[in-house]
Amino acid sequence: MMNQIIWKKKKQYTPEKLPTQIIVEILSRLPIKTLFHCLLVCKDWFFSISDPYFAKLHLSRSPISLLIKPIYRNHPESTQLRSIDLQCETQLKFSSKINFPILEHQTVTSCNGLLCLSCISNPIYVCNPILGEYITLPISTYDGKQPHRTITAFGFSPLTNQYKVIQFFVYRVFDPINQAKAMIYTIGEGSWRDIGIVPYYLINRSVNSFVNGALHWLTFTQNSPDFIRCFDFGSEQFRVVPEPPECGLPRKNFMGFVRVGVLRDSLSISDFSNPFHWDIWIMKDYGIKESWSKEFVIGNVTGMRGYGDYYETIMILKNGEILMLVNKGVLVLYSPKEGRVEKLNIDGININPAFYGTAHMPSFVSLKDVAKGESLKKLSR
Repeated sequence: MMNQIIWKKKKQYTPEKLPTQIIVEILSRLPIKTLFHCLLVCKDWFFSISDPYFAKLHLSRSPISLLIKPIYRNHPESTQLRSIDLQCETQLKFSSKINFPILEHQTVTSCNGLLCLSCISNPIYVCNPILGEYITLPISTYDGKQPHRTITAFGFSPLTNQYKVIQFFVYRVFDPINQAKAMIYTIGEGSWRDIGIVPYYLINRSVNSFVNGALHWLTFTQNSPDFIRCFDFGSEQFRVVPEPPECGLPRKNFMGFVRVGVLRDSLSISDFSNPFHWDIWIMKDYGIKESWSKEFVIGNVTGMRGYGDYYETIMILKNGEILMLVNKGVLVLYSPKEGRVEKLNIDGININPAFYGTAHMPSFVSLKDVAKGESLKKLSR
């Protein structure tokens, strides 16, 4: 009898099911790879993770990953992308026809977990490799003329909550400022819009240069002291962004050794034109020239620099180490505290002859929520 009473009391105080809001809070802090397993736990979790609110919440908390794309077409992994979470030391492999429609020679740009795949000989695709969703943009032409080359960029407007693709048409090689026209495509509207002749087009571009609703690049000209240009996806306007105080006219002789990027969610400039050290600047208050701060001065660490080496600063990790891509073939970590550099050995990465590396945030943002009206396709798994 006593046992029965005790059992009833225990049953009476059994904790109830956690509220959905708390479950969502917990799930939104998990890495993508873990969430794949969570999708299979129960229907409630599946629908919670598939909800647009969850996708936005998880994206705001998701750590930045490294996206790797081999450069050469004949490489065994040329149709693969890798997303590497350096904090959790996990990898996601994205394969052509499973996570996205086609890769080949295409340029890959990332924004909020969505990828834009573009190539002059193929259609432009916008896809989410996590969900296997993609849309195909109609082929764009300008006046029926054959341009010398086309350049494509992908971005997001926080003001209008819209994703857009801009395509530049370059007709004359030796006049980069006034001889380009452009068209823009708002995802969900279904057609290209002509924005005419543009004051400057996208050149000398860092893959990771989208911040504050705008895409940034460098254009060095003899008749202008400014060299940081941007295109704002909200206003659809081009403008100049003030450069760091010490990166003026003398740096134009070393334009191949200055790169624009994004570090700590802020615009950054990496200047490695000096053979003895290189500087990393961060614009702490966007658009304000006086807010540029020289955050790092990295000396010529033994074994790190060679003549003509090319560096791309990708991200700053939580422990303060700086991840860089050297000569499009080697990943290195530099520790400012210890003043040392080490090669980053990731399974299957440094065996590639050459690759692009950029910051990427895998997400559950679904194209069916941001591309309404588009012909959405889903790849079979």
